[in-house]
Amino acid sequence: MKIALYSRTPDHNGIQFITQVIHFLHQENVEVWLFENLKKDIPSSELDDIQGVFSNSQQLTKQSVNFLFSIGGDGTFIDAAKLIADSQIPILGINTGRIGFLTGINKTNFQESFYGLQKGEYTIDNRALLHVDADSDLQFPSSFALNDVSIHPYSEDSILAIHVWANGEKVNTYWSDGLIVSTATGSTAYSLSCGGPILTPDTDVIVLTPIASHSLTVRPIVLPSCSEIKIQVESRNHDFILTIDSQRTPLKTNITLTITPEHFTIQSVRLLKTDFYSVIREKLLWGIDKRNICDNE
Repeated sequence: MKIALYSRTPDHNGIQFITQVIHFLHQENVEVWLFENLKKDIPSSELDDIQGVFSNSQQLTKQSVNFLFSIGGDGTFIDAAKLIADSQIPILGINTGRIGFLTGINKTNFQESFYGLQKGEYTIDNRALLHVDADSDLQFPSSFALNDVSIHPYSEDSILAIHVWANGEKVNTYWSDGLIVSTATGSTAYSLSCGGPILTPDTDVIVLTPIASHSLTVRPIVLPSCSEIKIQVESRNHDFILTIDSQRTPLKTNITLTITPEHFTIQSVRLLKTDFYSVIREKLLWGIDKRNICDNE
């Protein structure tokens, strides 16, 4: 088995855990490939246990890596997805952060989970993505989103008028502090905090959620995932901010954005002992009620 390890710049505890993971996997006769930026943080004595380093998905594909372990929180998982892109290498999230919706296991059950992975006791969730285009030549940090694409004012004192069409039909003009276009995966992220619905990750839809709408009649709306969404923005200062997951780009309001389903998916590893409903009950305290204690166990 070949496994790649990815993390953002970790703190001291994170480095310790990654070092433990490297040592454990080496003992289990796994070829370990380490993200290049992590090499300087790992004690030199442990570097003998790695097969090599990588900086892009092409290198992992060339080595026929079986899995990529994302060590951190949801932000780290999203960064790993950007790195993997369309290579179809499955990602297993190991949570060392806070909530961790996208990370199926944690530090305490890592070894047990690895043995389950070894035995094939897992399934692959195909996470849908959103692709972003514009009608002018723009250099986006990334052209696809795992969680969401969002529109924000360039300055905090500016309200936006956001015109939205779906498959050529006018949806609405949102007078608001912004708009979130979310995948099912991203429904438990920014969209949820702005009043959007919780969706199971396999739901084949897109959610439009206004940010601080200036109209009481406007609510989130769910559209089919096959929708082609076009967005035009009006602003007094003729600028706005486009966010693709956590990457922000300032843009002029004279452009039209087009959001469509991406042609590939991200493969997320889910161990058989975990499911989405138990995750939201545990991490969101969803449905918490003393009458449900027995039912939720």
